[in-house]
Amino acid sequence: DVLTNMGVLCHETKQYVEALEMYGKALKAVEAEGNSDGAGKPDVSEDGTFVRHNGNNLFWKWVNTDVRVKASGVEEKTMLTITSSQTDVDSLGLKSGDDILLEGDVETTITSISKGDDGAIHLVVKENVELKTAESKVSVKYSNRRLQNPSSISIAFNLARLHESSGRIVPAIELHKAILKQHPSYVNSYLRLACIARDCGSLKDCSEWLKNAVAVAPGNPEVLTLVGNLHLSLCDWAPAQNVFDQLLQQKVPKVEAYSMLSLGNIYFNNLNTPKKYSKHLQHAADFYRRILAKDRANAYAANGLGTVLAEKGELFKAKEIFNRVREVSGDSISDSLLNLGHIYLAQKKHPEALQMYQSYMKRSRNSGAQTTSKSQEDDEAEVLLYIAFAYFDWARQTELFNNAKAAPADERYHKCIEFIEMAMKKSKRENVVLRYNWCLTKLQAANCVLQKVNRNIRRTAQEVKDALDGLEESLPILQTMLQWKEEGRKVAISKGMLTGVVNQCKHNIDSAKSHLKEERKKEQDAETLRNYQRIEAEANEKSKALAASLQKEKEAQEREESEQRARRKMQRVNHLVDGWKEEATLIAKEPAPKKKKGYKGDAPPGGVDDEAGIFETDLPEDDAAALFDDSDDDDDDADTGAGKNAKKAEPAADGDDGGEPAQKGTEKDLFGDSSSDEEELDMSSNKKRTNDDIDDQASKKRKI
Repeated sequence: DVLTNMGVLCHETKQYVEALEMYGKALKAVEAEGNSDGAGKPDVSEDGTFVRHNGNNLFWKWVNTDVRVKASGVEEKTMLTITSSQTDVDSLGLKSGDDILLEGDVETTITSISKGDDGAIHLVVKENVELKTAESKVSVKYSNRRLQNPSSISIAFNLARLHESSGRIVPAIELHKAILKQHPSYVNSYLRLACIARDCGSLKDCSEWLKNAVAVAPGNPEVLTLVGNLHLSLCDWAPAQNVFDQLLQQKVPKVEAYSMLSLGNIYFNNLNTPKKYSKHLQHAADFYRRILAKDRANAYAANGLGTVLAEKGELFKAKEIFNRVREVSGDSISDSLLNLGHIYLAQKKHPEALQMYQSYMKRSRNSGAQTTSKSQEDDEAEVLLYIAFAYFDWARQTELFNNAKAAPADERYHKCIEFIEMAMKKSKRENVVLRYNWCLTKLQAANCVLQKVNRNIRRTAQEVKDALDGLEESLPILQTMLQWKEEGRKVAISKGMLTGVVNQCKHNIDSAKSHLKEERKKEQDAETLRNYQRIEAEANEKSKALAASLQKEKEAQEREESEQRARRKMQRVNHLVDGWKEEATLIAKEPAPKKKKGYKGDAPPGGVDDEAGIFETDLPEDDAAALFDDSDDDDDDADTGAGKNAKKAEPAADGDDGGEPAQKGTEKDLFGDSSSDEEELDMSSNKKRTNDDIDDQASKKRKI
């Protein structure tokens, strides 16, 4: 018992591996106590081979046999030939359906045993087999008799529940059936098999297992509760009400509160009964209050009372109750999330409503149990429809602005269509209401796109095309529904509503075609304008690039011309300087004229001390430096400097009245901004030579 309880504790804390280990130790402890004769020994009877799944290896074992086999041929992978001494099929101890183990841990199942014309016995197996050796021994799977021990039944049941919790449904079903085969009165296995069948969507099998349970234990409260839940999942309200009334009369403390809660839910789900709305709503509230009077901590009853208040329009009180239930239960009651979503939707708080619906879907998926309809998929389809309606209502509310603020409505309509399509995929059968909602949303989405022009919202031709496609896709479906209604088939939508929607759909199709034509024309004009603008921009860029290139070429040419002029001027300056140097050298090499003795009175007044100073032709150092000075003085400075140099170069001889001083080139004349040509330099050179000739003539006169 200690090991079993430890296994249950590990199971509840979701430590599945440790739980399986504890259950295995508990079974071995039961065998060690010797409570069952032959426990642990193989059961070779035909009725002892019903537990064979690998997940239930605690209840079977491999038993060696004297049979040896070999492969029948290279191509025959599913046939084995007996090589041992057995010559008769009955003497093998094997039969069809046995699980066998070959050497090399090769497992397979025998499908048939036959004897060939040559006398050899052949085994046909289920899968292709490749033997590791030429011959192989055969071991057979047999039950170890543990299930025959009554003390092991509770351990086996807990192990089957462990399989259910960990998702191993096949070994769980096999183990429950094995328990019932050994102990047909074990009601819990009937109930678990019924629950597994219900969760898998097989309501017929669920009903069969419940019938067997009722036959074994007619008044068992757990059996009746499960039967009532089955009727609730099938929406069979009257049989469910009878079952829970029977349970309520038994006054069993464990199921009394659950029976009243179920009866309250039955009345609340039948509010649409004609002329019984107020009566059923009051009965539902009474059952919820009776539960809370006995147990104020019953969150399920509080949640039911909140739904009643919400139905009466007391949204604020209902919201407080649902929030309180959510706080107390820690979101374990997912119905509170769904109900809060309905409250927020009624208050036009669409983002909060969507959050509650999505949280509910997440919780319900994790729990794996349906709460609002017949199956998990149908339950998800219903919640997806709630989400779709929230987006639809949000879009309709956004369109009320009827201006640029209504732009998000288009996206919300598309979200609505997306969730309706998801709901249709989840639904197992064709739902006319879902299909009608899909068509209606397509119609509203198309109308929203067509109204964008009046609301100053930009749209594209593709949006109009998608809207037109949705309308053309919806029209045949709506016409089919209208035809079914006219034929008298069961359609949950009135004929007048279908007729109005069909006419509106036709009108919107014609309008969408004209809008599409206009939108395409606008896009073509815009594309043409963009092409013109692009070509103009490219031409401007090219003209700017060409102008920049020409400007660069012009500047380069001007720089080149300026450099050429500068080089030519420099060459002429160098030529003049060389000429001046040669003349100075020639003058220096000429012998000085001898001074002739004259008579008294021949010399000019004042006398002459030295003739050399009068005929000095060499330039002063300051004047030579001034010719090649790199300063950028202006014209006035240049003229002033030239004047000073002229004064310095003026001969000191007296009596020369008409002689002009020798002209010197200045920095401005040689490197200034003026564009003087070669004639200016030639004139300067000629003037220099003329001055030199005048000086020579004056010298000769003085000498004479």
